[in-house]
Amino acid sequence: MTRNELVHTLKEDLKVKKEIIAVKIMKKAPSHIPPYEGQATPGMCALVGEILKQPSVWYVTKDNLGCFEALTGTGTCENMPRQEYLEFMIEQNRSYPMHQDDATLIHYYDKVDSFFIHPSIDGGGIAVGPLAKVENPDLVLLFLTPHQGDILTRARAYGGDFTRGFGGMGGCIFNIRYTFVTGDPCFSTSDTAWRMFAGLDESELTYTFPYLKLLEIADRIKPTAEYVNGFKSMF
Repeated sequence: MTRNELVHTLKEDLKVKKEIIAVKIMKKAPSHIPPYEGQATPGMCALVGEILKQPSVWYVTKDNLGCFEALTGTGTCENMPRQEYLEFMIEQNRSYPMHQDDATLIHYYDKVDSFFIHPSIDGGGIAVGPLAKVENPDLVLLFLTPHQGDILTRARAYGGDFTRGFGGMGGCIFNIRYTFVTGDPCFSTSDTAWRMFAGLDESELTYTFPYLKLLEIADRIKPTAEYVNGFKSMF
């Protein structure tokens, strides 16, 4: 299935309403994609929100995102030294409480970072835009209802695979870093900032797929959607 055919089946058969976002890791600035101007604040979530409102493709580096997690999570930016990062998050936690105290915050990030590490640096920036406009991306971000997520999960299970789901603080950690590092899709409630700045409805989740693994199940989406949508009528 081609990329355009994939977009078609996601929009027509799965009934995805929001723009389908592609993320492509790039070693250097491409000549055919314009650099993002300014800084998206707080970070990737705000950039995604902009693209959902006005579909465009941008090349983004650490100069363009206030929060670097989408870049460190894809190997396109060096991690902040851990102690410096924790001090930064502790300061953030005092302004916008996420954890009950400093010790809890440190324990939380120790647990997350031991579950899946940051990748090695192997890129200079990322291209972000509608899937229809980004060739051979690494990741695809889908904004779905649980019903639509069930269809994708069932299509994946047809071939013998399951999908992890997450609830956690830090949208990019679970929506981008996990899938990029492990090579497996996941769905996530993400966090308040991701949901607000990306513009998710209350009924939507973020479902992230490696592009090639989404292609693997693409031909199962239509028959699976037809089965699931007709399931109630069977009883």
